[in-house]
Amino acid sequence: MRFFLIISVFYLSFSISAKEKLETKERVEQILPTTPDSGSPWGEISRFNELEILDLVDETSSQARWKEANKEYSSSVDLFLSGSKALDGKLEERKKIVHYEDRYEWQKKQRRENLEKEFVKLQLDLRQTASQKLVKAMNLLDKIENPKVKDSAPFIDLKSGIYREYIKHLEAFKNYLQIIDFTERYISITEGNEKEKEPHRLLALSYEKMELAAIKSKNQDMVFEFKEKKKKHLLRFAELQYGKESKEYQKIEEKVGRDY
Repeated sequence: MRFFLIISVFYLSFSISAKEKLETKERVEQILPTTPDSGSPWGEISRFNELEILDLVDETSSQARWKEANKEYSSSVDLFLSGSKALDGKLEERKKIVHYEDRYEWQKKQRRENLEKEFVKLQLDLRQTASQKLVKAMNLLDKIENPKVKDSAPFIDLKSGIYREYIKHLEAFKNYLQIIDFTERYISITEGNEKEKEPHRLLALSYEKMELAAIKSKNQDMVFEFKEKKKKHLLRFAELQYGKESKEYQKIEEKVGRDY
């Protein structure tokens, strides 16, 4: 799609003037839930069993690549979960340390803020390492060319799982262009993926961020394109979350109809 060719300058932080243009409107964050439902695959980690496919051309290499991709996926998940737990423990230990040299409240506040920033950076570094493993897993799956293997449930489930975890990391990085790219790819994998609510919530949020960026750059064509895609996924989320006959859906539909 042509908007993915936008140069990096377009992705700068939003100016006050751009925000002011939408400050009287409710943001997507105020309309939609902020977290996945309990039991959603977006809130849980999936594990995948060994791929068992017989009598296929190039079965050996396909099996090997799938297994290696699954290994990278599992390694990424384990690394991030164990690393996050370890960081949380270290953060709590550091918070308990008493610094008697901090006599004033502003000194204590500054130290707390510095500590939080330090651990946010460590968490992002951990996400980056985990993301690299997921990218490697994607590349391994891309090398599998046998159509029967690519249409098999284990292949599709693993690919979906890799994309889900990668998108979660992208959300933490606030990389909205890539969130859009990979989430659009995710919902195109299966009809079931398209019927999940969380991808549409993420797309509505991300398209709104890009709409704000387009307003800042005074690119009216892109403003229109991002706004229309935002409204599309906003409505789709509302349909999946509440049902088309619900009052909640009708309220959101009214907002969209007013060129929200």
